[in-house]
Amino acid sequence: MNKYSLSLLAASLLVAGAAHADDISIGGGLDYMYSDMSGTAQGHGDFDKNSHWTTFLDFRHPLLMVPNVNFQATDLSSNAAGFNNKLRTYDFAFYYSPIEVQELTLNAGLNVRRYEGTLNHSQDYSNDAIMLYGAAEAPIPGSDFGLFADARLSRWDSDHSHDWKAGVSYNVFPEDTLKLKARAGYRNVRVDYDKDSIDLSQHMANWFLGAELRY
Repeated sequence: MNKYSLSLLAASLLVAGAAHADDISIGGGLDYMYSDMSGTAQGHGDFDKNSHWTTFLDFRHPLLMVPNVNFQATDLSSNAAGFNNKLRTYDFAFYYSPIEVQELTLNAGLNVRRYEGTLNHSQDYSNDAIMLYGAAEAPIPGSDFGLFADARLSRWDSDHSHDWKAGVSYNVFPEDTLKLKARAGYRNVRVDYDKDSIDLSQHMANWFLGAELRY
């Protein structure tokens, strides 16, 4: 995908912005996944299993032509024999909701990912990447359960990074204005990072558990 195609996509999303939500909604939550990593980092492999935490915030509003905002921070640190990489990713997704029909919501937009890392406790590095963003959410009729999915994708030259998740949510207090949801699902993350002598080609996938609070 080139920058011209990306500009056309952004313009089409601006036109679709007329279908925004009717009111303001603020949500936030936390996901936890215990997983190992495959691939290589600075020539190292055979990584240990790690706890991976993700926090997220989501802000939706009714303003036409102004995107909604989703923020996500994830710990993608990895360890191997004689190797340590403390890596955090910070995602800022700016999106519209072109489809909102009977509580079915489809979101589309662009995501800016910030990499912040420290290699072997001494070498700091950072970089930004542009990714496509998409998400979907729908209730399961006749129940307090719902389905959700979230994806970020980048394919620039040698960068084939992706980060997607899909799962089931349960509305713990369905009648309250302040909604608490329990979440469970599957997440798949691939990181391709090759900047300033830092070379990461890692893959992580496993089940996760989490919770979301929305007002």
